[in-house]
Amino acid sequence: MFIDSHCHLDFACFSDQFDSLLTQLNQQQITKLVIPATQASGWSAIMQLANSHSALYYALGLHPHFLENFQVQNLTQLHSQLSICDKKCIALGEIGLDKFAPASFVQQEFVFVEQLKIAQQLKLPIILHCVKKQNRVLELLKQQFFTQGGVYHAFSGSLEMAHAFIKLGFKLGIGGVITYPNSTKTRETVANLPIESILLETDAPDMPLYNQSTKINTPLNILPIFNCLAELRKESKSLLAKQLYENSCSIFSLNND
Repeated sequence: MFIDSHCHLDFACFSDQFDSLLTQLNQQQITKLVIPATQASGWSAIMQLANSHSALYYALGLHPHFLENFQVQNLTQLHSQLSICDKKCIALGEIGLDKFAPASFVQQEFVFVEQLKIAQQLKLPIILHCVKKQNRVLELLKQQFFTQGGVYHAFSGSLEMAHAFIKLGFKLGIGGVITYPNSTKTRETVANLPIESILLETDAPDMPLYNQSTKINTPLNILPIFNCLAELRKESKSLLAKQLYENSCSIFSLNND
């Protein structure tokens, strides 16, 4: 069985094919999917979607790329909502810092730190979005004495950077980037990561695979990502699949069935 630890099935591009996609995923033994939020306006729809389908879980948070309409009360709303969420809510995210996001770094850091405080208080792992700001994110995690860990989404850094996040309780989300032959550094890093620290993800509909034939990336691509990962590593496919599943269940407190 497989888990897509990061996909945006709430996006409109999936609405027409949603039911058939879930059927195909189940047939391929992709049995659990995590949908992280990007902005406050989408929280309600994500919650409703996840609670309508047994395979879906979700996280709530404020993404650094979607702060155009941010208001301080969104943080109060986030804390309140997470305080009363059901077991389908398994993390706070996706949150972080992004060099290329339109919001100022001052605003990004403020929103990120405040969400770290909420996650720490509520004892929730985070889903971390981090682009070209790894060192600063590490500094802030340490400054806030953040101990809940989480997932570094779409990891593509060095082995040294990977271990720095692993040391703080994070697992690393591995997706379509490893299917690109020219992603030499990331492929080498992934080949040498501790098996207990890896999760599979698609980031659907984004992060397409190398030579992908369809327009939209979907969680079905967990399988070719897994096959690529297995080629890069030394474990048997059965051992690797079992450990990847357990890793996601562990960090997100999912039912390991």
